[in-house]
Amino acid sequence: MKIGVISDTHDQGELIRKAVQCFNNEQVSWVFHCGDWVAPFILYFFQGLQAPLRGVFGNNDGDRFRHLAFKKKWGIDLEYEERFLEMELDKRRIAVFHGDYPGLVESLVTCGRYDAVFHGHTHQKVNQHYGNTLSLNPGSLMRETSKEVRGASIAIYDTETHTARHIEI
Repeated sequence: MKIGVISDTHDQGELIRKAVQCFNNEQVSWVFHCGDWVAPFILYFFQGLQAPLRGVFGNNDGDRFRHLAFKKKWGIDLEYEERFLEMELDKRRIAVFHGDYPGLVESLVTCGRYDAVFHGHTHQKVNQHYGNTLSLNPGSLMRETSKEVRGASIAIYDTETHTARHIEI
């Protein structure tokens, strides 16, 4: 099973459209958002996504009420958890956390409970196994966060091979 992972979209509407097209082309079964959606209207750009969308809120997401209203208005198959989400898919235990507390990310990755931990916040791509656990940060949809952090990206996780790859958007 292929799973799409996206984070830190920061109101980048046109890049979200590209990410949605990529997820549809890859025929992902699920998409997880690791937070920092930012403005609730941004859900408009997720229309047409052909997989269920699940996510958490990050440190830059304010108006959760409007997020819920807009997902309903635009018919987005979306469910949120406040800050942490765990799910089992294709016999893989997955944790989703924004990533704004590095110690918590490290604890999730090293505790041995999860096959994959999806996180964001830093805008830096991570695709690293620690024992049997994959730590995956898809990067951000910001084209440039700093001189050191550039390039908009998403990730695809394959539950069968227990590997992931980044895709530049």
